[in-house]
Amino acid sequence: MSAEFPIRQVRVIHNREVSPTARELRLERAGMDFKAGELVSLHGAGKFDSRDYSIASGVGDDWIDVLYRLVPHGVLTPQLLQLRAGDTASIHGPYGVFTVRDPARPLVFIATGTGIAPCRSFARSHPGLRLHVLHGVAEPSDLFYRDELEQVAERYLPCCSRVAHDGFQGRVPVRLEGLDLPADAHFYLCGANEMIYEVTDLLEERGVDRADIFHEPYYYRDEA
Repeated sequence: MSAEFPIRQVRVIHNREVSPTARELRLERAGMDFKAGELVSLHGAGKFDSRDYSIASGVGDDWIDVLYRLVPHGVLTPQLLQLRAGDTASIHGPYGVFTVRDPARPLVFIATGTGIAPCRSFARSHPGLRLHVLHGVAEPSDLFYRDELEQVAERYLPCCSRVAHDGFQGRVPVRLEGLDLPADAHFYLCGANEMIYEVTDLLEERGVDRADIFHEPYYYRDEA
């Protein structure tokens, strides 16, 4: 373990259900400094029971929020589910490079599932950000932080693949095709690897420079 990121023992503030498939784990900040878009690693009982999660809270918040998907047979999430307010969690970090390069430029955030977590951190950390959001999920109940993001984004477009919602049913790449894109924007892609590959190709076909596309892959199973 790097001395730069020592393991901290921090108190759990809450571990609340945010949908039938996911929870938000809120931890005391314990003096940790971070940039919006960075990750922390949570540790379980075993030596290799650790996973990285994007921070979902803002740099001005007094806590660290982690949004995690319920994976019944996963290595770590069954242990995270057991945590209650007042318990202690093992955490280290922060680290990562999925951070806002230029808050003065429009920012298009394209996510699937829990990949919306760093978008919330961006929104809470950079007031006045010219934010456009496309969030792909299977069911409307998984549109995490929707109410909060709709309040601050110039445009918020949900993409539900299993049911029609807000007049659209389908995956993120389908909704992106033909969509007007803000000029001089940076694009942040987070979530399913398949979505990231497909959306990157679509953006480049539309003339977006690859240098203006940033990504944080989470998983290979594309649920949206």
